[in-house]
Amino acid sequence: MKFAYVCCFQASSHLSKGHLNYDVWRWVVGFMVNDLRIKREFPNKPMTRTAISTLKVEFNETAGNSNDKGMYGHRIYGYLVPPTTGEYFFIVEATHITCAFSVELWLSTDYDPMKSKKTLAAHRPSVVPPPNVSRIPLSYTVLSSTSTRLENGGMYYFEFFEKAYDGAIVTEVKWKIPGASNYTSIPPGSFAMAVQFNETGQYVESPMATALLGPLPTLVLQLVQPSGEAILPASQVDVLPPCLFIAEYASKHRVRRYKGVTEVFESSVFPPDEGYYRANTVIDYMAASKVFKAYQKALSESTVRGEIVGLSSMEETLNKGSGWRYLLEMDLKIEGKDNLIHTSEYVYLPSRGNDPLCHLSNFQWTPNIDVYLIVSLKNLGQWLKHLVENMEDLYAHTHDDHFELVVVDYDSQDMNVESIMKNSALKRWKYIKKTGPFSRSGGLQAGIDYVTDPNSIVMTIDMHLTLPMGFVEYTRRHVIQ
Repeated sequence: MKFAYVCCFQASSHLSKGHLNYDVWRWVVGFMVNDLRIKREFPNKPMTRTAISTLKVEFNETAGNSNDKGMYGHRIYGYLVPPTTGEYFFIVEATHITCAFSVELWLSTDYDPMKSKKTLAAHRPSVVPPPNVSRIPLSYTVLSSTSTRLENGGMYYFEFFEKAYDGAIVTEVKWKIPGASNYTSIPPGSFAMAVQFNETGQYVESPMATALLGPLPTLVLQLVQPSGEAILPASQVDVLPPCLFIAEYASKHRVRRYKGVTEVFESSVFPPDEGYYRANTVIDYMAASKVFKAYQKALSESTVRGEIVGLSSMEETLNKGSGWRYLLEMDLKIEGKDNLIHTSEYVYLPSRGNDPLCHLSNFQWTPNIDVYLIVSLKNLGQWLKHLVENMEDLYAHTHDDHFELVVVDYDSQDMNVESIMKNSALKRWKYIKKTGPFSRSGGLQAGIDYVTDPNSIVMTIDMHLTLPMGFVEYTRRHVIQ
């Protein structure tokens, strides 16, 4: 997964000294700053956009809707105006913490935001106390690893991000100026707004700022898409000899209730993935190289004739003592084709003798199979809006006409759920209304009963997730009929 910086931001008016721009977003899932960056409304459509005269901010979820759960993110940005020349150190002090949170401070080498670099960053998951025990407010200090040289009279663009979830927190950015022994609050005389807006809330142009700065970019991260004209199952790329897959790891006895977890066999990956808490085990480099070279040799000798120009990923599943199953995601250059082909294929490497790498003719994923995503809810309209926006982005990104969102609603009163669905940009959706006491399992079953095609894929999901753009296709590749 790669990221790229992109432009742009609207130009500011006069630089208003003593104030900073302060944007706040609500209903942002997760506690990482990147969870804020991928939100559709970031950076140009915050829920509130104001000016503040301090770098100390306080948030307490109990002051708002109890369903809000502190799902907020904020961004403070503007210019630092140093009082003296020398080496400056920065910290972020976080106090009265009862939530999961993350912070980032970005600072430019001058007034240009595109020269900004991450000065400090940290994140802390929430600690859930035992039942009937109050959370103990904690304190946390994030130190900058190196000093930054700032010149008196200069203007240095900066952005401070904070993302919090479920609780309360007070944060403040402080600095230690040259010659000082302690960190102190940054006074209003040492910062200025980057963007000015008038009494109607609209941005106003300023010859001064436009001449000095031009259009200001902001730190927006977007995914850079992989190469390849299409994602194809390998049945369309005839390279390896065929073979049949027999799952030796499948249980031969009836699995008793709650014992299924002991029957799970984990896969390994190559290259290593960016999991926060528990990454997948990694395929041994020599084993991965052996499979890669075997496929490359078969490709060069096949009637297709071509070469592997990129390996996106490899997944390995041990089939007890008989061999290994692999899912290969590769970019291929095929003779006679101008564009690369991105292929996804299940192959098998027997452990006995010199049996070659082979194509699993009875174990391949099906493209364009219908995928139904099912949710059950009551009075969770904001969560549903989050999910629908996520699905709209996914559809706009993939133009996949073969997935459908099924919403089972137990007479929600907080929002008109059916109206949310009707006003969405989704091509395929189904609204099912139910009455009586809420039952998550009952609602999900109602959604499952709606699906009549026995060859389709049904997935029950939670609404607080942010699904990646390739989620539906990834699901197809891992659900084999």
